Amino acid sequence: MSNASRFWWLPLALFLSACQQAPVAPTDFTRAEQIQRWEMSGKLGYRTADDGGSASFDWQQAPRYGEIRFSGPLGFGSAALTWQPGMARLETSQGEWQARTPGELAWHLTGFWLPVSALEYWSRGLVWPGAPAQSQENDEGRLIQLSQLGWDLEFDRYETVGRVALPHRIKARQGADSFTLLIREWQPLPSQP
Repeated sequence: MSNASRFWWLPLALFLSACQQAPVAPTDFTRAEQIQRWEMSGKLGYRTADDGGSASFDWQQAPRYGEIRFSGPLGFGSAALTWQPGMARLETSQGEWQARTPGELAWHLTGFWLPVSALEYWSRGLVWPGAPAQSQENDEGRLIQLSQLGWDLEFDRYETVGRVALPHRIKARQGADSFTLLIREWQPLPSQP
């Protein structure tokens, strides 16, 4: 068998690889809404009329799946909140709960309804499309104030990640309940091929 006949598949492989679209690299994002998958870590502090606390978190997000792992003085030691459309689960050392949405389960951690589905947008500096909102942007087009779902939010710290400015601190208040999301590390992930 000649060398030429041994490598008959090489032109075909090169052609097929050229036809595939390369995934988007994290540095290719120019707008926050382009980011559909990410990993982030930081700290969540909260206060209610009767209680308060804080926890470190690691958040992994994909378009139809999310997972937040909490550790620290929440009263649970550690907790894992996972969700996908129509189902959410919270696992702690004190038990396991299921509900239709992650916001319903976050109550077990904080004592108030934490709108996790909206946080998927708020954490990127975006208005959640699922409810009416009033918002204010600065001269650079970054969200700085937002009223949505009964929460008043303040976005007072942005940092550039790749080519996108993303929130690194969000303060929120609803009556006697409040929380602060302090994001230490923001890692947008490439879209899946």
